[in-house]
Amino acid sequence: MIKKISIALLFIISFAFYKIDTTDKTKPIKLEREPYLQTIFADSATISWKTNKVSKVSLKYGENKENMQLVTGKIIDQHLNVLNEVVVKNLKPSTKYYYEIYNNDTLMAGGDSYYFISSAKENTSPKFSFYAMGDIGQPRAKGGFPDITANQINKLENRPDFGIGLGDIVYPVGESKKYDAYFYEPMAPILRNIPFYPALGNHDWYSDPDENFKREWKLPNNEHFYTFSYGNALFIALDSREGGFYKFKKQRTWLKKTLKENQGKFDWIFVYLHHNGKTCTYKKDYKHVMKLYEIFATNNVDFILNGHAHTYERLRPYDKNGNILTQYSDDLKYPEISNGFISITAGAGGKLKTSWNPDPNNPENCKTPSIVSKFYHKGHFTTFEIEGKKLIFKGIDSHSGEVFDTFTMEK
Repeated sequence: MIKKISIALLFIISFAFYKIDTTDKTKPIKLEREPYLQTIFADSATISWKTNKVSKVSLKYGENKENMQLVTGKIIDQHLNVLNEVVVKNLKPSTKYYYEIYNNDTLMAGGDSYYFISSAKENTSPKFSFYAMGDIGQPRAKGGFPDITANQINKLENRPDFGIGLGDIVYPVGESKKYDAYFYEPMAPILRNIPFYPALGNHDWYSDPDENFKREWKLPNNEHFYTFSYGNALFIALDSREGGFYKFKKQRTWLKKTLKENQGKFDWIFVYLHHNGKTCTYKKDYKHVMKLYEIFATNNVDFILNGHAHTYERLRPYDKNGNILTQYSDDLKYPEISNGFISITAGAGGKLKTSWNPDPNNPENCKTPSIVSKFYHKGHFTTFEIEGKKLIFKGIDSHSGEVFDTFTMEK
């Protein structure tokens, strides 16, 4: 009797699983995450998107929409939903390509706004621009505004060639399961045609980044710290993990080696990370960041960009000890800064510190207000426009599009 019941139970369980499997196979394919550009180089590009089920993955691309080539892709992850990836190779540099994505030969997304522009060749001097912002993925229900910032970037007359993220990409704890609602959906209009290169922030560390942050991105090196170039500019992302850099000795050695190997190869060098060094914001001075000032100042780094403080602050040029270089008195027009760098906090891409009054002359905020060139306390992002050895910087209000800060640097 027990044997008969067991056989009957096994049959019922098997039939139940068979029904679920059949339902899954007949369920229509659905786009769960809009396509977004991952790494874009001079000769290759990676495009990713998510679907509700496994399927055949492909992409068509071309310099015009009437003559496109087909490239097959692959499934690279099935966590939460299915991550599709296509790598396009043998591209021409600085060239615009339209693309369409397909699953099981069904067109999932395409049109005029679905394109990528391959990077400029290294050691050339193209005219290009990029945006930078931190502290982004705060949900609207909690006062966040990543969609408003994305909309303002989308309206820029000079469309950025790429974006860099200054940490805290998804609140509150950087989980993969929050990425779609808090980051990819509100940022979709720009992520489909502007690649984004984020650095890790402390909130991204609240969930294991090797199981969350790295799952969401395809970045160079180990993804905690990495470098990429665009024309005559070098970009170095660091992981300034709360309480001290991730694998500090290894990361510092890598940083010094990277800078030494690239001396004289680039006109511009940018370092970006999450935590600030010296500051007049509500955040403390982070000593582990200040320990790198000497490396920055003595290796021709031009700008240090960070988030963390949900406000805006541009500091006067520093030397290797964090002292003001007083010879650069004009904070609207800079020459090349010798043995020093400019530090900028841009930490309100999607979240603003509302319970704080930004005033560097208030001793509770700042011991040395003379270090500040400009402060601003509204949602914002920044842009850098580069043409050869000339740079134009803008701080832009997320809501109004007002340029609240600007300066030029010419080498």
